[in-house]
Formats: sequence, C-alpha cells, structure tokens
Amino acid sequence: MIVLHPNTEQYNALNGYRYKSSELLFVLDGSGRYIVGTQVLNDPNFAEIHDQLEQLERIEYTPVPDPDEFSH
Repeated sequence: MIVLHPNTEQYNALNGYRYKSSELLFVLDGSGRYIVGTQVLNDPNFAEIHDQLEQLERIEYTPVPDPDEFSH
C-alpha cells in the first residue's frame, strides 16, 4: 500500500492542519516513518493544502508489528 511521507519541513508545516472538523495528523508506520494515507489528496477539507500534499514522498507502508506476536 502506498502512503505519503513528509520530510521534517513538510511535517512541521502540515501536521495538525485543521479545516472545519477535519485534522491532518501523521502517524508512525512500522519503520518509524511519519505517514498519512493517500485519501487526503481527494478530501475537499484539505483542498487548501492539496499542492503541498502532492509534494510528499510516496512510499510503501510498513505495517506496525502486532504486540501479541511477541508475547508467546
């Protein structure tokens, strides 16, 4: 699955962006990289920052390990 990954400058500029009831928040993937799903590109609530979102690097999502896998 392809996701969007910001550099530090992009993260600082975009993380926490709010419009109406929508908020853009990056989360960590299994590789410790901040990501957000590509669906934000089609969300009208993020139209104002669409050009900035288009600049984010597209990377392959790394799943976060299931903690239950390590408890056995």
